[in-house]
Amino acid sequence: MQRTYIKSLDGIRAIAILLVMAFHFDIIRFGWIGVQLFFVLSGYLISSILLKEKDKPESLGARLKKFWIRRSLRIFPIYYIYLVLFLAVYLFTAFPMHYLHDLPYLFSYTFNLTRISSSWHESPVYTHFWSLCVEEQFYLFFPFIIFLLSRSSLRVLTVIVLFATPIFRWLFSTYLLQSGKSSFEIFDIIYWFPLSHLDAFFAGTAINLFQLANRIKRPQLAFTGILIVMLCAGIVTYILDHHGHSFAISFGYNFGDTEQYQQVWYYTMLNIFFAALLLLLVTVHKNRLATWLQVVMENNQLVAIGKVSYGMYIFHWIIQTQLIERWIPVNDTNKYWIFIVDIPLVYLCAWLSFHFIEQRFTRLKDKLTGTKPPVKIIY
Repeated sequence: MQRTYIKSLDGIRAIAILLVMAFHFDIIRFGWIGVQLFFVLSGYLISSILLKEKDKPESLGARLKKFWIRRSLRIFPIYYIYLVLFLAVYLFTAFPMHYLHDLPYLFSYTFNLTRISSSWHESPVYTHFWSLCVEEQFYLFFPFIIFLLSRSSLRVLTVIVLFATPIFRWLFSTYLLQSGKSSFEIFDIIYWFPLSHLDAFFAGTAINLFQLANRIKRPQLAFTGILIVMLCAGIVTYILDHHGHSFAISFGYNFGDTEQYQQVWYYTMLNIFFAALLLLLVTVHKNRLATWLQVVMENNQLVAIGKVSYGMYIFHWIIQTQLIERWIPVNDTNKYWIFIVDIPLVYLCAWLSFHFIEQRFTRLKDKLTGTKPPVKIIY
C-alpha cells in the first residue's frame, strides 16, 4: 500500500490533543472540540486509505483483512496493555471502582454505549476512552461501505449522512428530554453516541470523495467564510446563554449547553470548519493562508507531539487526576503553570510508549499485510 505522509497533519493532531488536555484542566471551555477534530481527521485519513485500496484488484476479504490488521496493530497494543495493567491494580487495590463491571465494555470497545444508562459513573482512569470506542466502531463498518458501494453511490450517501445526522441528533435529544434526562445528560449522551458523529467522519471523507483539494481553487475563502459564521454563531450563543465564564475561554462553544439546541448544530458547525481547515493543508492550489498554516503545523514541536498524540490521549487523564491533582490542589490560580508542567510529562510517557511498545507492533504492519513501506512525501 503506497501511502503519502503529510507532515502538517501531525501538527493538527497536536492541536487536537492539546485542546482536549486544556479542556480537562478547565483552562479553555471549548477544548472539547479537539475530539471533534480527531473524528474529522480520521474520516479524511481512513477514507484516503480505503479509496486507494478500493481500486486494487483484490478480493473484499483480502482488503478488509489488510485494513483491520493495520488498524489493530496501531490501536490495540497500548490500549489493551493499559487495561490489563489496571486490572492488576484493581485486583490488589480495588481501584478504579466499578472496573470489573466496565471491563467487558472497555474490552469490546462499547464503553461509550454505557453513557445512556442511569447507573453510569465517571472514572479517573478510562472515561475518556469513549471516543476511542466511537472511532473503533467507525473502523468496523466503514470499510464495507467504501468497498461495496460505487463512488457515485458513496457521494450520494455522504450528502445524505451530512444532512441526516443533525436530524438524528435533534430527534435523539427530544427522546432523551422526554425520558427525563437533564440538559447536561442530553448533551453528554449525544456526545458519546456513535451515530451522533457520522457527519464528522463523512465530512473528512468528502474531501477525498469529491476531490475537493483539486476542485476548490480558493479554499482560503471557504475557510474564512466558515470561520466568520462559526464565530458569529458562538457570539450569539454566548450572549443568550452566558454562564459566568469569559468569551475568551469558550467562544460560545461551552460544553454541556443545550438551551439553543447546541447538541444539534455545534457538531455540524465544527465538522464543516475542521474539514475546511484540513482542506487548506492538503489543497493543491497554493495561497498565503494555506502556506502560512502549513508552516505553523509543520513546526517541529507540534509534529513531535502529533506523532505520539494517541499515547498522550491514553495517558493524559490518569496523569492529571492521579499523579497531579491527587497531590497538588489545582485551582484557578495555579492551573496554568501546572498545565505547562503536565504537557511535557504526558508527552514523555507517550514518547516512551510509542518508541518502546507501539512501534514494535506497527513495524509488523507491512510484513503481515504484504505491502511495501510507505512513500514519505512531505508537503
